[in-house]
Amino acid sequence: MQELLKKTLVLAGITAILYVLLFFFADKAIDLWIHHNYASGKVQQYSSYISELAKGEYIRLGLTLGFLFIMIYDPGLEKAWVRNLLYICVSTAIAIIIGNGLKYLLGRYRPVMLFKHNLYGLHFFSSQWPLSSTPSGHTVTAFALLTALALIFRRFAVVLLFLALLIGVSRVAVTAHYPSDVLLGAFIGIFTAIWTYRYFGLRQ
Repeated sequence: MQELLKKTLVLAGITAILYVLLFFFADKAIDLWIHHNYASGKVQQYSSYISELAKGEYIRLGLTLGFLFIMIYDPGLEKAWVRNLLYICVSTAIAIIIGNGLKYLLGRYRPVMLFKHNLYGLHFFSSQWPLSSTPSGHTVTAFALLTALALIFRRFAVVLLFLALLIGVSRVAVTAHYPSDVLLGAFIGIFTAIWTYRYFGLRQ
């Protein structure tokens, strides 16, 4: 546990430094460049398809059905695969709660506000969609869910994490988020899944 805590803190520090660097020196330029060069066309189209894989409505429905299934089918968690399913649902749900909390707390202007009103930065304490850019919710969800699956199905880990990365990149490609939003979302998703995995004591 101490080793995991140490790694988490170190990587949290690195993530924070990269976030600040991107925030001040790269985010605006990257999203403006994408907006000017790929505002429409196949890049946006394909990226929107990829983003749909982690759409909030689908994930919330999946989590609801997952929890209901566990409660009805095996409430005592006697079967190993049911415990795995509970782990996946719980880690994803926790990551979403953390991500949404930070969205509200930081209230960062989304790229659309930069394009239309030249607004950039943090507004703090807002649940309005234009002020909920960081972290990327799709990225949080994708990395939490797919990291959890990767920890259970180790042989498919590379494919699963690559898919999570694609979803994160797609959020920048459709200019719904800045790169730093995706970076923070990935960190939250990955480490929520890892810590929940440790808590559940799966395959230790």
